[in-house]
Amino acid sequence: MFILFHQLPLTAMFLAVLALSVAACWFLIGLVRFAIPRLGYRLDEPLPIRDSIINTCGGLFALIVAFSAAGIWNDAVSARTAVQREADAVETALTLSVVLPEETRSELTKGLQDYLHEVVAVDWPAMARSTPLNDAIFDKSEKHLLGAIQLVSRQTAVAAYAPVLNQLLEIRHARLARLAASIAGITWAQWCAMWLISTATMLSIIICNSHAFRMQIVAAHLYVVVVSAAYFVILAHDRPFVGRISIQPTAFQQLIPR
Repeated sequence: MFILFHQLPLTAMFLAVLALSVAACWFLIGLVRFAIPRLGYRLDEPLPIRDSIINTCGGLFALIVAFSAAGIWNDAVSARTAVQREADAVETALTLSVVLPEETRSELTKGLQDYLHEVVAVDWPAMARSTPLNDAIFDKSEKHLLGAIQLVSRQTAVAAYAPVLNQLLEIRHARLARLAASIAGITWAQWCAMWLISTATMLSIIICNSHAFRMQIVAAHLYVVVVSAAYFVILAHDRPFVGRISIQPTAFQQLIPR
């Protein structure tokens, strides 16, 4: 479901989150104002619930948002590092290939160029859709990389070509790190915890202000704006390769000859 939010423009994403939050807010307001008289209380009298529960729930929500944001930041840094490592290793392998025999060098260069094309044309759109790593679509680029590794490994003077082979293996390691980063993000457990805590906090605000309808509306909607902003930031940065501000294959495109 969240993949639909990730693909939205940033303005539309924020408005969608805000609309859902406002809808949940008014549902809770209606539920509280419906339930209070049926529990034997008057709507114009304060309920015997302490305001401290709001501070407690709000603190817990801030804590889990900070915890999730730290994970998102680490995932983004790891993804960018993996992409740059992979591109640098491809460039270095192409540079070092001059030590290979002419025919082998040409074949290796073609294999790496085909690999770059597949990464840009196939891998990136697949990662943008959060495609599982075991999907066969990623085999298209991997076969070119494995072919390049096998090509150099079959050379008689393998020791002389060890730097080239090491760079090819570095490409593979960085590629695996990139693919692993493409499915990183907030887990379902974290989403559920954030939703439960934010909903409980909103419910506490609505209940504690139930005796003053205007203040109830103002306080609840102020909290809605704050929570919507927090969810918006998390959604916008949740997946490193998904969305409008995702990592682009610029480093690979620069290596493809025009």
